[in-house]
Amino acid sequence: MSTKTKRPTDQHKSAMDRLLQIRPRFMRSVHLERDMSDASSSQGYILTPVAHNAITRICGSFYSNSTQRAFRIAGDYGSGKSAFGLALARVAAGYANALPRELRTFCGRNRMRPHLATGDHEPLAVTVLRALGVRVPHWSRPSTNEVLAKTTKALDAARSKGFKGVLLVLDELGKNLEFAAQNPEADDIFLLQRLAEEAARSNASPLVIVVMLHQGVAAYASGLDSTARREWDKVAGRFEEIVYAQPLEQLVPLVSATLNVRQEALPRGTSDDARKAMLAAIRAGVYGSAAASSLGQFGPKIFPFHPTVLPVLVRSMRKFGQNERSLFSFMSAFEPMGLQQHIQASGSKLEPYRIHHLFEYVRQNLLPAITVSNSHIHWSFVDSLLSGTPLSSQEEENVFKTVALLTLLDSPDLPASAEFIHLALDDGGNHRAVTKAISDMKSRGFLYERGSTKALCLWPHTSVNLDEAFARGELATRTSGDSIDLLCKQLPPEQIVPRGHYFRSGTLRYGEVQFVPATALAHLIDHQPVLNGKGADVYLRVILPASQSQLRDAAKLLRERRQDLTEGLFIAIAQPPTNSLAALSDLVTWQWVQANTPALAGDRHAREEVTRQVARAERYFRERLAGMDNLELPVGEAMTWCSATGERQLRPGRELLQFLSEQCDHIYREAPHVLNELINRRYPSSAAVAARTKLAEAMAAAPDKPRLDMDDSKRPPEMALYLSVLRKGGFHSEKNGSWSFVLPTPQEDACNLLPAMHRVTKLLQRPGMDVMVPVTDIFEGLSQVPYGIREGLQPFILAIYLATHHQRVALYEDGTFLPEVRGEVFLRLMKEPQAFHVQYCEIDGVRADVFSKLLRLLQIDPRDAARTDLIDLVRPLSIFISREVPDYSRKTNTLSSMAVTLRRALLDARDPVKLVFTMLPEACGLPPIGTEGIKDPEELASRLRRALHEIRIAYPTLIHRLEMAIYAAFDVDKNNKNARSLISGRAAQLAVVLTEPVLKAFVIRIADTALEDRAWVESIANLLTRKSCERWLDTDETEFHHQLEIAAGRFKRTELARIGTSKRLNGHACRIALTKSDGNEVGDLINWEGMDESKISPVEGQIQKILTQHGRHGMAAALRAIWAQLDANDRIKES
Repeated sequence: MSTKTKRPTDQHKSAMDRLLQIRPRFMRSVHLERDMSDASSSQGYILTPVAHNAITRICGSFYSNSTQRAFRIAGDYGSGKSAFGLALARVAAGYANALPRELRTFCGRNRMRPHLATGDHEPLAVTVLRALGVRVPHWSRPSTNEVLAKTTKALDAARSKGFKGVLLVLDELGKNLEFAAQNPEADDIFLLQRLAEEAARSNASPLVIVVMLHQGVAAYASGLDSTARREWDKVAGRFEEIVYAQPLEQLVPLVSATLNVRQEALPRGTSDDARKAMLAAIRAGVYGSAAASSLGQFGPKIFPFHPTVLPVLVRSMRKFGQNERSLFSFMSAFEPMGLQQHIQASGSKLEPYRIHHLFEYVRQNLLPAITVSNSHIHWSFVDSLLSGTPLSSQEEENVFKTVALLTLLDSPDLPASAEFIHLALDDGGNHRAVTKAISDMKSRGFLYERGSTKALCLWPHTSVNLDEAFARGELATRTSGDSIDLLCKQLPPEQIVPRGHYFRSGTLRYGEVQFVPATALAHLIDHQPVLNGKGADVYLRVILPASQSQLRDAAKLLRERRQDLTEGLFIAIAQPPTNSLAALSDLVTWQWVQANTPALAGDRHAREEVTRQVARAERYFRERLAGMDNLELPVGEAMTWCSATGERQLRPGRELLQFLSEQCDHIYREAPHVLNELINRRYPSSAAVAARTKLAEAMAAAPDKPRLDMDDSKRPPEMALYLSVLRKGGFHSEKNGSWSFVLPTPQEDACNLLPAMHRVTKLLQRPGMDVMVPVTDIFEGLSQVPYGIREGLQPFILAIYLATHHQRVALYEDGTFLPEVRGEVFLRLMKEPQAFHVQYCEIDGVRADVFSKLLRLLQIDPRDAARTDLIDLVRPLSIFISREVPDYSRKTNTLSSMAVTLRRALLDARDPVKLVFTMLPEACGLPPIGTEGIKDPEELASRLRRALHEIRIAYPTLIHRLEMAIYAAFDVDKNNKNARSLISGRAAQLAVVLTEPVLKAFVIRIADTALEDRAWVESIANLLTRKSCERWLDTDETEFHHQLEIAAGRFKRTELARIGTSKRLNGHACRIALTKSDGNEVGDLINWEGMDESKISPVEGQIQKILTQHGRHGMAAALRAIWAQLDANDRIKES
């Protein structure tokens, strides 16, 4: 609200105030009904060319031969439409004495009786009847026929009073059209059409209708659908349009007449300056290219307005006035920095009102309008520059404000060129000061020149004209589709949470709210959303009609097809969202501007302004929705919700949420009641996933331990999950001092998980026995109605099922049977469930009897002796072949053919039934188990035990062979209990002096006495083959023998070279080397430490006896015998 100042008394008037005699008729706006009774209200009317043309066209319709008798006058606020309508009424009635001389010539013999009314936000019929003198209640809805009958009666009354016909003038019709757009069922637009038709057919008794609006009819229909808009356009076409826009050159005489300056009291110098400035402004083109030089005489007559300010003022009022201010209200109102305050503050000076004065008026009075309109684009930037720019003189400040206002207007015919700035500020004595101010501000970077016109601006880049962009957006969005469709697209799907159901079940479910045009209701019923466990848990659809007739049609269709609605779908029909549609237009237009104006990329200020306007329009749009976009809030009217089971009238907020909770309880009646928000959700957190994985690991590793062997003193997430589901649900319980996984009774099922367990069993049995079912199918089945189990809980339910049905259920990964579901397997199952399958295995008849005997013969104890099943045998066999034996045992061919065949059967098995009853007997050379096959499993059990034992000892047997080979390579008796220590001792002597890395590494391994015998052999074998013994193939054993011979040979040769250098070797070993005359040589190191002395001494005595008895012949014979033995040893090594 602008601050008003008091009008000065005569004794305090300024010199300028004494020059003006502002005419009272311009001090207030015109009201048709009130001012018609004031005979003087049209006395001072000034007939402009625009008014002359309009009144000529309308008066022509008074004649009998006229074919056009319906007119619509469109013009801006304050353009004089109401005053014109009042003058027109007096001309039509022939009240010449109440008119100025220029209008009296239009008064003819065809007098028309005037009926006047000012429109309001009410039915058009009420306004028309009020114009005809019929008083009806504001809230009543008179029919079209009633209005037409009263019109005919008014024509008859006019003829009886001597008038030829009736002139019906309706001012402010836009308010009635706004009401009609919000209430299309009232058929006001049809009444307007009938009135135009009646006027066209009135012939000798003319009915002339003149309606006045601020904008075109199409603008009021922008919120309607395309069909309604076309109907409105057709009705608008029945009215001849008269654009009531006064050109600038025609406004000058009006301003002159309003100010009524006393020319005789105006100093000659001031008058001459004003006339020269006016002529200069006309030459500059600011009054239009067609402005006549005769306007120059009005320079003194519009004083104190400077001639350059009037065009700027007119555009400012149109752009910033927001339909609240006009040019004439500006001249009469006492507002800060307005014309009246300027006059009052001038004192004895006759200072013209210039553009920089107008800038301050706009800044102090119209800033709120600028902020909420398109013109805010650069205002914040201008304001920050004004407060932050150091201006050194009054001229610089005036230049800045003048350029700023011209930039904000952004009008091409008002360029802020240096010439125009001089014209606006130069008073004859400050030309140099203005020139210096412009030059200095340009040099300091406060002003910039742009374009070929060298127009001055406060920023260097070209600014986007948002007014033009907004106008383009209005045109584009007005024809882009039905407004109800746009409204529904603007409202994204909303999610509301029935909290009561969440508190009771622990499952956070949501209802999806979507808005659907009433015209699409039939399509919605034909293509209903289905509850599939992937999307929403219930669907709510709000039908939005464009009118009351659409509402009635939608309600009828919904009643007829209610039984076709699927479970979980609820439909309500809202009232026509008239207020929301009006607010939507602005929002959609700004969004269009934001998306379709490429120039915004180079104009940061315009881009920021568009963003602000979009946010403002969206806030306003949300406010006008009145809570429709958030049904969780207790805002808005109650709506009737329809479903296949009935209807309920519910208010938004608590009533609706309570109803949805009850519906979720019914729809998801088989859902678990797991009050653990970590896991019972669609997307569990990483902590919940880790806890679920750890608990699955504990379920597989320690099912027979209290609390699955978890530390009771700590409360990690997995413990909370265990307590809230496994313990509370009764799945992990103690019986006779033993803990195990069992299915609880219905009374013990506190978590209501038994329905889910039964669901999994049905999913596994439905394709047939022994069929592998994808895990994804199980998860999908658990998510369906009436279970609705969340994705976070589904894998855990499967883990519980596997633990409680371990004897009958097999899990496969990529077709491979998994004997146990530990943490790493469970983690892979959660990440890639499509790679896993589950099989339900169950046996009966002869096979069941044979199977039970086979378990006893193999001495396998099932977890539950009362319920033995296939997995009780398959699981230990699978664990044995996959975990208990190394890779060597699964690959070596050193086994018997039966053991090899059995091993292949265990490794290749995919079906537990086929494995137990067919593959195992065939691997053992026996027929399958069944009606025609094995009935006594004793032989099968015997052969299985032998073959399994052979597989089990394959690796220990390998280690024994390697150990014997090591002893032999070092010439140590394998039966000597100190054989390893003898070899290690010899190696320890060499290890301290060796430097060659390969031999040293081998010697260190030989010398190692800290390892057990098996680990010692594995260490040596790993070194020689560069491969772990457990992963050997049969070829690796051959490679070991080859490398051992090489390494042992190098060891012994090095040992020969070290004889005599070690105390350990002195006296216990000797090196023999024999060389023949042909150069051949043999040799060896003989170390008798550790040998059986009782065997050496007798032989030694016999040899000495021979040598003593035969002398040198005995010596030669001994040498030849030693040569032959050593040579034979060498040949054996070479071979």
